[in-house]
Amino acid sequence: MGRDTMGVIGMSLREDDEVVGMQLDHQGGSLLVVTSNGIGKRTAISEFPVHHRGSKGIKCYKITEKTGDIIGVKAVNDDHEIMMITSAGIIIQIRMADVRVMGRDTSGVKLINLDEGTTVSQIAKVREKISDENGAEESIDEVLDEVLDEVPDEELPEDNE
Repeated sequence: MGRDTMGVIGMSLREDDEVVGMQLDHQGGSLLVVTSNGIGKRTAISEFPVHHRGSKGIKCYKITEKTGDIIGVKAVNDDHEIMMITSAGIIIQIRMADVRVMGRDTSGVKLINLDEGTTVSQIAKVREKISDENGAEESIDEVLDEVLDEVPDEELPEDNE
């Protein structure tokens, strides 16, 4: 397509629907869905059949007042970990092996206890290892130490700043 074209419709949405996220099947074997009220679940990617362009999609979560709206989705495996960030600034880390795999149209389980008026704002996968240009993996701490070693001492902030 050319630069001036609008593209094609990927999915037909109802009036109040919105796209929250998109994941590829090779990013993990199950799809983690988390709601604003701290409830979540994992569902096997194989439970989501392929649809054609412009379809309505398939229901993946039973949204109720208790669960709240979906705030994020991530494709995960048992060995992955995710971080959940709340509107109060609290961050927790959860192993995916501890989150039960459930059916597509279920409500899920409580992942975090929230105070009144606090909601889950965002989820993110934890990446403990990163790869250099040669494909070798290093821990984030090792990379930060290397970066700080390259910064001249006069550019580093003093301890009281």
